[in-house]
Amino acid sequence: MQSITRANRSRGFTLIELLMTVAIIGVLASVAAPIYQDYIVRAQLVETGIMLGQWGREFRRWDGENGRYPNDSHIILPPEASGDLIIDNSQWLATTALGGNWNWEGPNGYPYAGISIYQATASVQKIAQLDFILDDGDLSAGIFRQTPNGRYTYILDE
Repeated sequence: MQSITRANRSRGFTLIELLMTVAIIGVLASVAAPIYQDYIVRAQLVETGIMLGQWGREFRRWDGENGRYPNDSHIILPPEASGDLIIDNSQWLATTALGGNWNWEGPNGYPYAGISIYQATASVQKIAQLDFILDDGDLSAGIFRQTPNGRYTYILDE
C-alpha cells in the first residue's frame, strides 16, 4: 500500500516548482528582451547604412557619366536619372528605419549633393548611432550630419 501512495505523489510537479520555473523564465526574458531589442535596432541601422552607401555609389556613378548630379527632387527619385540609377524605387519610397522618407537633395537647391532623411522621427541617439556606423558619431560634421535645413543627410559632394 505504501508503494502505491508514493507512486501517486511523484507523478507531477508541485505548485512551488511550477511557480519557480515561471519566475526563472520571467527573469531570463526580462534580461534578454532589451538585448534583443538593441540587436534589432543595430541591424536596422546597419541595413540603412548599407543602403545609403549603395545609393551614394549609384548617384556618384551617375555624376561620373553625366558630369553633374541630378537636380533636387525631394522625396521621389530624380526623374532625369530614375531610369539610369540602379535603385529599387519601392525601397526609396519606403519609410526609413529612422522614420520619415528618403530625400534626394541635389546641388541645384543646396550647396551639396546628398541623400537625406526627410522628417525623421527617431531619437537623436538612434540617429547618432547611424552616424557612428557611417562616420564618426558627430552629427555636426562629417559625411553624415544634420544640415542647416534640419535634415540628417549623407553628403556625397560639397
